[in-house]
Amino acid sequence: MDVFQIPLILVPEDRKTIQIKLVAGAGEGDCRIKFPAIWLKRKKYLVLMIDKVYWHLLAQYHTAELQSHTAELNRLYFKFNYNDVRYHRQFRRWGSCSSLRNINLSHRLIGSPRQLQDYVILHELAHLQHLNHGKEFWDLVATTGFIPKTIRKEIEIYGRDWQNSYYQWYHQILKSV
Repeated sequence: MDVFQIPLILVPEDRKTIQIKLVAGAGEGDCRIKFPAIWLKRKKYLVLMIDKVYWHLLAQYHTAELQSHTAELNRLYFKFNYNDVRYHRQFRRWGSCSSLRNINLSHRLIGSPRQLQDYVILHELAHLQHLNHGKEFWDLVATTGFIPKTIRKEIEIYGRDWQNSYYQWYHQILKSV
């Protein structure tokens, strides 16, 4: 799924809150966003809100798949106990693992190639055993078959491409309101 190609239908209305939903249709469908018409006078704020609710909706939409896929990878490679896994709006990190054993993945991974998702998930699962990036951590990651230097280069390239697509998408919305 190319998250930047989902058509956005923006509907200004006499309302106080923003509402967003994915509407199924031919192909991927579209994303309908109803918002207070008065926000048209504050374009930058409107676009910030659209951006925020859009990624929140996509994260919710893909959470069940993320949770089942993480459970499957964990079952195949580690069998560690963890609490939860979710997408979060993270621009600087691809993932993180909290002391509460929660795994947080960047929203930039939504729609990314499966092998990149797999690596980040396995990397964060490995942090459940080793909280640092020491030799034991990397040895554990290596048991998954990923070669960190190779996959990290792919993630770096994907990240640059994602950032370019994001800026184009964001500015396209800004021009359209």
